[in-house]
Amino acid sequence: MLKNKIYKHLEEREQEIIQLRRYLHQNAEPSFKEFKTAEYIKNFYGKYKNGVEVRYPVGLHGVTIKIKGGQPGRTLALRADFDALELTEETGVEYSSKNPGVMHACGHDAHTAVLLIVADTLIKFREELCGDIVIIHQYAEEVSPGGAKAMVDDGALAGADAVVGGHVWGTAYKTGEIAVRSGMAMAGRSYFKTTITGSGGHGSQPHSCIDPIVAASHFVVAVQSILGRNINPLDPAVVTIGRFEGLGSFNIIPGSAVLEGDTRYFSEDVKLLLEKRFKEILEGITAAHGCSFELDYRHDYAATVNDAKLAEFARKFIEADTGPGLKLRESEPIMGSEDFSCYQTQAPGLYVFFGASPKNKNGEVYPHHHPKFNIDETCLVKCAKFYAGFAVDFLENYS
Repeated sequence: MLKNKIYKHLEEREQEIIQLRRYLHQNAEPSFKEFKTAEYIKNFYGKYKNGVEVRYPVGLHGVTIKIKGGQPGRTLALRADFDALELTEETGVEYSSKNPGVMHACGHDAHTAVLLIVADTLIKFREELCGDIVIIHQYAEEVSPGGAKAMVDDGALAGADAVVGGHVWGTAYKTGEIAVRSGMAMAGRSYFKTTITGSGGHGSQPHSCIDPIVAASHFVVAVQSILGRNINPLDPAVVTIGRFEGLGSFNIIPGSAVLEGDTRYFSEDVKLLLEKRFKEILEGITAAHGCSFELDYRHDYAATVNDAKLAEFARKFIEADTGPGLKLRESEPIMGSEDFSCYQTQAPGLYVFFGASPKNKNGEVYPHHHPKFNIDETCLVKCAKFYAGFAVDFLENYS
């Protein structure tokens, strides 16, 4: 049976996956600047000629690989991201990032290492595949605009019947668990930045100034009323102001204040309502305080909505196939956002979560984007088995 041969092959390469992940971890590069990483990925596939199509660059510097099966059939795309975060690592592991201020604090090194070996394995057995596999190595997932749209526009998903992606997750799921969900999986996101302008002056003479800090403070509180009074409590939404900056001295009223953040939602109606009320409240409060404002409000990512048929197929695969030793979990929708939704505009998509809870001595599991974030590396071969096994099942049995 093809899947069993693939599982055995992956087990034999477990240490190779781990070492690949550690190499990528040590050589972390931030979003849109992952040139050496992209070159490394491209060169990884350089030895293949017949039956394997390597495209580079796709978009800015993405890489795609098309593995042509020995028999005609469907086409499945598998996607992994490879950018890191601008963050100083504090894990203390021997393979810590060698690039100051840059760290793989979200697990994209794991995603890439897994798909490199999955692709290499599927190429080895490609003559037995009943269809084609497209591997998508995406740059710049962490920032907006992400790399997915440019890669899609450049044909990364051309001809694919479905696309599958996933993310390691240490705080919610244990190693070996695969969390699957139908429908809304991750929230959509809109970005905003507003500058509220008043008239600065000495702190001892506030009557001669127009204080943008006071206006901005009222806005910070008032904008939260959108969630409690304008949106159905059963329809999740978030408004976050992550930056509030009024540069000056302790005894000076500044001339302006800058606020920056995002809104998150699942439904299109809520997305538009958040924007409408956000602007109305900003207009009203600045007018009441005699200030003016400038606003940059733009919609970044649509919500990630898992195809119900693909999700059910994944559930049955996990429960029926004991080879990978995986355990099915039903995932909850999360308010985090991902540009994976760009791929779902072209083909039905499924995004899953891989349990990766590290076995720390102190029992602490650090969240994504934390300087001490790490994963249980024994999850890597399990992730690989999921991707490879699901791919074979999809090509042979999906209808």
